[in-house]
Amino acid sequence: MKILFIGDIVGKSGRDIVSSTLSSIRDEYDLIIANAENSAHGKGITPKIYQHLRSFGIDYMTMGNHTYSKQMINEHMNEMDRLIVPYNHEKRTTDNYYKIIHCKGISICLCNILGSAFISESNLEPYPSFEKILEETEDSQIDFYMVDLHGETTSEKRLFLEYFKEKAKIVLGTHTHVQTADADMIGDCAFISDVGMCGAYHSIIGRNIEETIEAYIRKNPTGYSIAEGPAIFCAVAIEVDETHKIPVAIDRIRIKP
Repeated sequence: MKILFIGDIVGKSGRDIVSSTLSSIRDEYDLIIANAENSAHGKGITPKIYQHLRSFGIDYMTMGNHTYSKQMINEHMNEMDRLIVPYNHEKRTTDNYYKIIHCKGISICLCNILGSAFISESNLEPYPSFEKILEETEDSQIDFYMVDLHGETTSEKRLFLEYFKEKAKIVLGTHTHVQTADADMIGDCAFISDVGMCGAYHSIIGRNIEETIEAYIRKNPTGYSIAEGPAIFCAVAIEVDETHKIPVAIDRIRIKP
């Protein structure tokens, strides 16, 4: 069994590169998941973009701190049944913070959790958050848990892995938009601190460079413009042993324009 997890999709450039890349590799994977919290012009998601991403062949989408940036999301949450939001987001209004996925005879619980370091939208640390999910699903027949840990710091993500590696057999960091070089099997757990992003390559983690200089260096008020142009595609491919129902390999994918 092969799982593809796609890093944070940022704006139109990100959506376009995901569409074109998946058109040629979709059939290589049994399950495709993407982080979509930046897919609508850099912040949040809309029902239209959700359906657009689903049409690419993405099976499930996780979110992050920008989950509720678009006000319409709560009105349409029922339509987006394969959208998973962070358990510990302060504005969470839905119970879709995990999904039990059945694929190739394996039962996977896909969870979405915010880190607490430098993430103001988090109202609970990730460790008790995951423990709550474990309690809620203890009577379910789950082979292993897969966690999108959306956080700022590599240390927080690694600490989460070390504490929960007997339960969470796939721990994938998102949010920083820069793919880290630490993809590895830690025992039976597939791990990476950050999967990276799908978005404009010449940018500040997806945002327009000149606007970011104006805002942060010159201290002048600006809007929030997503960069355009050729995009990078970042993801990880995870191989799962169907007999023993455990991950056995994780590989980084990083395609520059």
